[in-house]
Amino acid sequence: MSAGIVDIATAKPGRRIDNDHFTSIGLTDEWIRRRSGIASRSWLPDEASLAEVAAETCAPIVTGMADSAEIGALIVVSTSSRQRVPGIAQKVAQLVGLGPSVLTFDMNAACCGFVYGLVTGLSLCDAGSARSVLLCSVEAMSRMVDRTDRQTACIFGDGAAAVLLADRPEFEGFRQVAGCDGAQEALMRELDGGGIHLDGMQVYDRAVRRMTESAQYLFDHGPAPTVVVGHQANGRILEQVRNFTAHLGVPFVNRIEHSGNTSSATIPLAFAEELAAGSVPTVGRLGAVAYGAGEAWGGVSVGYRVPAVTGG
Repeated sequence: MSAGIVDIATAKPGRRIDNDHFTSIGLTDEWIRRRSGIASRSWLPDEASLAEVAAETCAPIVTGMADSAEIGALIVVSTSSRQRVPGIAQKVAQLVGLGPSVLTFDMNAACCGFVYGLVTGLSLCDAGSARSVLLCSVEAMSRMVDRTDRQTACIFGDGAAAVLLADRPEFEGFRQVAGCDGAQEALMRELDGGGIHLDGMQVYDRAVRRMTESAQYLFDHGPAPTVVVGHQANGRILEQVRNFTAHLGVPFVNRIEHSGNTSSATIPLAFAEELAAGSVPTVGRLGAVAYGAGEAWGGVSVGYRVPAVTGG
């Protein structure tokens, strides 16, 4: 048997921030939509605990299992968690009622975090180290941006999503491709005084190229995905990748309009919205491709069979 995605849950708690919020820094709704494809995003309250948000997101998956003791590992992916020691994964495990024998750890690969988390979780399942793996991305990117910065303040949003990975007879093995280039670390970085620096044009060009190349690799090294979900970085980036991958003949998802860029959480959030809307079937093969700071990029092709989507 091979592992795949067998459940998914999402959450976008907090306050809905429409584009009109940014008129105070000289941005209009029309400008933001044209440059980013974003109309609104969610921002968590400053006091909200990311561990609690992650646990609330994971809870429907855990309670829906016949035996949650099958979960042998919990991976919590976050770019925006400020908690270094201890990490938040152990707290999430406690809050959702997982036992003390569960392997838990945090992961940060910026916007590529969900892809890296998938590779890790699927590898644990396929190696027999865990019967099931719970993978959760949770982000509060609104806490990292300078809210007066016209370039980044309107781009980022907050949210969380979790998937359950498990072996099933019908799944074919996953495929993955990944890479990094530390020499490009200056393109996207957190500033010492707060806020995020983006080298807009360089990031645009490299994100389009890396995600397009990753998608092509997944199709060249089959089995081919039935849907491709790219990191929801920017609407123009997504549409360019869609154009460059049109020859692959499968849907390419763009769900950034009401989420913004939620870093590592964008792919599962967008995928869940497609499932909930009935735009893609509940059985198929996901191609997830991402590009992020570091510089890191990659893609995963994995089978999925999921019930009705839970989340907000």
